Amino acid sequence: METINDFVREVKNFSKSNWWIYVIYVLSLTIILFTHTGSITIILVSTLFHFVADIFIMMMFSAYASKKYNKGSHFQVASMLIFLSIKIFTGLNNGGWHYLAADPIYALAAIKNWKLDVKKINIQSINWITMSVLSLVLIFGIFYPLIRNGYISISWARWVQTTGIFLFAIALSTTENERLRYMLSIVALGIMIGGSAWETINSIIYTGTSPNTGLSLSYTLLPLSVFVFYIKKWPLIMK
Repeated sequence: METINDFVREVKNFSKSNWWIYVIYVLSLTIILFTHTGSITIILVSTLFHFVADIFIMMMFSAYASKKYNKGSHFQVASMLIFLSIKIFTGLNNGGWHYLAADPIYALAAIKNWKLDVKKINIQSINWITMSVLSLVLIFGIFYPLIRNGYISISWARWVQTTGIFLFAIALSTTENERLRYMLSIVALGIMIGGSAWETINSIIYTGTSPNTGLSLSYTLLPLSVFVFYIKKWPLIMK
């Protein structure tokens, strides 16, 4: 029951600050509904689960802030499992495996931040340099099999989106320099949002009502709310 109360509270807080996200979401669904004959159920399900996972992340931060580390860890695990399930489902149904590519970086960043926040231990080997190198290795490993006759069979939209996803993971692992972390996050979110919006448009045009459309829409709207939050904090961070 306590978890449900925490969840409802975070949804209320999010909705109060980001009501405009719902407006864009409804407009997007309306466009999809009127331009395609298929059911939008799969889009509703994928975006809903993505939203739930994000709320669990917010619950994790709130729990950590209240020094309820055990509860925060549970929320983090729940969020990661939901995210993982959505990405695997999308990959199996639409080949959108690029959403999963950066998960090792996010996992390492989560471990580093948990150690730093809870145990007060800084894992210095996890930093923006090592994570950048690992990102290049992962990108090569994921996309090399997609090379056909000298070119990579992946859209430019997905390239941009994937770059943003990896950059944000790298930003989260940058704990030693708050300004660098903040600036990397803003750049990463901007690229992620732009690429995801581009991918959403492509998905609507070419695949219509598919899991990839729902996930790309989620990667547009939810990071957009974080981007706006970061922009509002700009004067404070840059002092």
